[in-house]
Amino acid sequence: MKKIFLDIGFDYDFILYGIVSQEASHRLAWLINNQVNTNFSRNDDLQLIFENDELLQVSHFSFNDEINHLQFDFLSNKDESNYWMPELRKIDYFIMVKGALESFRKRKFTEPFKKIEAIQIITEINHRKLKQKERLIF
Repeated sequence: MKKIFLDIGFDYDFILYGIVSQEASHRLAWLINNQVNTNFSRNDDLQLIFENDELLQVSHFSFNDEINHLQFDFLSNKDESNYWMPELRKIDYFIMVKGALESFRKRKFTEPFKKIEAIQIITEINHRKLKQKERLIF
């Protein structure tokens, strides 16, 4: 009898941006809301537990663009002692874009961020090449 195996993997269907900024998360979310015309609102901190019982608690803001069917998550990369994505230690924050990505304009999205003085860099990250990409699934 022939055996068929079902391999269920994670859904990495999102776009990930990294932001370098020394600003506090709540202040940076406010600046982004004013400059980029978003409406990020604070959620409870995201508590992540990893394979070695490592607990990480990062700030989490979200914004739903119902017109374009997109969801944006603004997350910090570190808590008091650890990094969420240790291989990206230079990145302070992430913006994760999910939803109807076929109509999402990457260049148009990042342009207003460049006008925010508190942001040194915003860059798209190829999350498929990360060693610990499983950490991005929450």
